Amino acid sequence: MQTLTLACLAIVLACLSPLAHSVGEQNVPSVSYSVDEALPIKIGTQMLYLEDSEHTLTFEQVLDTPVAEWHVIENASPNFGFTQSAYWFRFNLENKQPNNQDILIELPIAFLDSIKLYQFEERRVLQKHHVGDERPFSERPIAHQKFILPFKLNPGQNEFLLRVETAGSVEATLFVWEPEGFLIADGNERLMQGIWFGVLSIMVIYNFSLLFLLKDRTYLYYTAFALSYLMFQASLTGYGFAYLWPNQLLWNSYAISVFIASANFFGFVFLMSALDLAKHSRKIYKLVYYIAGLSAVLLALTFIVPYNITVRVNSAMGMVTCFSALTIGYWSLYRGNSLAKYFCLAWTSAFSGVAILIATKFGFLPSNFWTNNAGQIGILIQVSLLSFALASRFNREKEMRIRAQESSLEHERFARQTQDELLTAKAEANLKLEQKVAERTLNLQTAMTELESVNKKLEIMSTTDALTKLANRRHFETAFDTEFRRSSRHKRQLSIILCDIDHFKRINDQHGHQAGDACLQKVAKIFMERITRSGDLAARYGGEEFIILLSETTVNQAKQIAEDLRDSIENLNLEFAGRAIPVTASFGVSSLRARNTQSGDQLVSQADTALYEAKDSGRNRVVCFHDMEDPEADGTIAFLKS
Repeated sequence: MQTLTLACLAIVLACLSPLAHSVGEQNVPSVSYSVDEALPIKIGTQMLYLEDSEHTLTFEQVLDTPVAEWHVIENASPNFGFTQSAYWFRFNLENKQPNNQDILIELPIAFLDSIKLYQFEERRVLQKHHVGDERPFSERPIAHQKFILPFKLNPGQNEFLLRVETAGSVEATLFVWEPEGFLIADGNERLMQGIWFGVLSIMVIYNFSLLFLLKDRTYLYYTAFALSYLMFQASLTGYGFAYLWPNQLLWNSYAISVFIASANFFGFVFLMSALDLAKHSRKIYKLVYYIAGLSAVLLALTFIVPYNITVRVNSAMGMVTCFSALTIGYWSLYRGNSLAKYFCLAWTSAFSGVAILIATKFGFLPSNFWTNNAGQIGILIQVSLLSFALASRFNREKEMRIRAQESSLEHERFARQTQDELLTAKAEANLKLEQKVAERTLNLQTAMTELESVNKKLEIMSTTDALTKLANRRHFETAFDTEFRRSSRHKRQLSIILCDIDHFKRINDQHGHQAGDACLQKVAKIFMERITRSGDLAARYGGEEFIILLSETTVNQAKQIAEDLRDSIENLNLEFAGRAIPVTASFGVSSLRARNTQSGDQLVSQADTALYEAKDSGRNRVVCFHDMEDPEADGTIAFLKS
């Protein structure tokens, strides 16, 4: 039944369409690539996509499609759910090196039917790869369970076009790797996956051995259930196609849906047998019995009905299995069934792991080894706990039989004593194992807490100017883009102030760069003390330039704020090395509501124009772009020049 938790994930992802908007008149997004930068590079929001619902668009037709008809992906992990459409994706990679660079592009989703990736230049295809799980494994350029496609980047811009088509859920997460770095990361991932598959395989073999030893069908159901999930995971991650059935294309197209249905069926049968539902409640037993029968029918239909239908139905049935197992587990615990506590803990662990995985997929949690593998970790804990439940069930039944035989012959008492010693040894072993699990869980939580703290510090460092402690330009541009679109959409006020310290080069030349840094810090402190309203943002724009975003602010209000800031800077009284240094600044103001501004860049350009006017008019003053366009509307320019 652990398969069902991942089936739940598939349903959730399928129901959520990606948030995207039309790209308008922008260019194709470009991602910078350099061997000196941290890799891999994740290409998500840096792509445009185009839906081909009729499957008729050719490479040339797609290139002829105007960029304005494409859409920007706003989710870092593009996911379009279950769909019959094909999707085209377009992106650029910029090679910052002066020579060619060998790269690997990774598509980690192993169950995509057809993938075509083109590298082209002026409509001429430089390199093309066509892979997918409907094509023989031997045709892949690199023998790997995922889709690893080699390319050679030319210096400068490199254009790429990707087409994805599949009967299941359409996902288009891309990573760009340097070959050596990929080999290292892939080795680590294979090691962890090998450990995971190895532990689960040992549990399957162990419980299958107990089936012959104890002659208890519950072990058969558990073994089939665990094996179904093991094979489902092998199919989902591509290991099955890579190592078990690389030439069986027809079977590979059924595998995922078959193992989901198999896990559903054996999960219900195992639930009925392990919790002895027939003894505790005939009504619940009959309900689960009929649902299990329905699962068996769906398993048979998997080989008849098309995959795109069965995978959805079986995934939905997987959700039913998950919630049924949790509900019946807690009900049995309430009724005093001691085995139910293992089921409750097992399914809670699985759900927690999948919840963390879902949160990571949608960006609510940082992407790292633990969050990316939380689903598998939760499932591993679940399978272990269910195995403990069988052991506990065995111990309980054993003790009942021993109590029933206390009045038998002396040698039976001796045998019971021996069995008690074995059970004690096993209980001690189980206790030690639980202690180790608890200790490792605590270590895992500590590591995750420390990692979250480091990630928060890195996030602050990446958005803050080191010298002034104001927001940096990248952070400002992100916040400004969001606020501009919001203000434009809701027709609200929005103003921009550009500030440039007057004669800053003279300060550096006459007093040294340390004096210049002190000047920047003093001015930044004024901005931090004055620009405190929620929604406003002050940032260092570059060199001695600063920029201020004022939401819900009219042009006159922005002019007054700029004038107050100019006055504060003029009265700064900067001293360095015992010498007083006069400091003044010029300001340029522009407003979204002041004129029919079409874009954020235009608004900033207007403020920049006003700033240059302030400089040309003698510096140490505030100029508004609105006044420059219509001097009669406000005598500010004439007054300032006078």
